[in-house]
Amino acid sequence: MAECDNICRHLHLPVQSGADRILSLMNRHYTIDHYRSLIKMIRSITPDIDITTDILVGFPTETEEEFMATLSLAEEVAFTTAFMFAYSIRQGTKAAEFEDTVPRATKKTG
Repeated sequence: MAECDNICRHLHLPVQSGADRILSLMNRHYTIDHYRSLIKMIRSITPDIDITTDILVGFPTETEEEFMATLSLAEEVAFTTAFMFAYSIRQGTKAAEFEDTVPRATKKTG
C-alpha cells in the first residue's frame, strides 16, 4: 500500500473498545497495547493513511472508566472516521448470555 500510487491509503481496523477487560469479554484476541503498536507501525510506514474503526459502547459491565479509556484511545489514534454502536443483545452470541447492565440512556449519551 505504501509503495503503490494506485492504492487508496485507507485501512479499517476495528478496535471495539479501549479496555482490555471488555475486549476479553468480547472474545477479541488482542490487547490495547497490541492495537497501539499496530497503529504505530502502520503510520510509520504510511504516515498519510486514513484509519477508520468500529467502536461498541455500553457492553455489559462496561464501567465509566472503561468508556473513558475508549474515548481516550480514539483521541490518541485520531481515526479518520469511527463507526460507533450502542451494545444491544444479539441472540446466538456469547455476549447475549451477559446481563445488559448499562442503561440504554447511558449508551446513547455517553
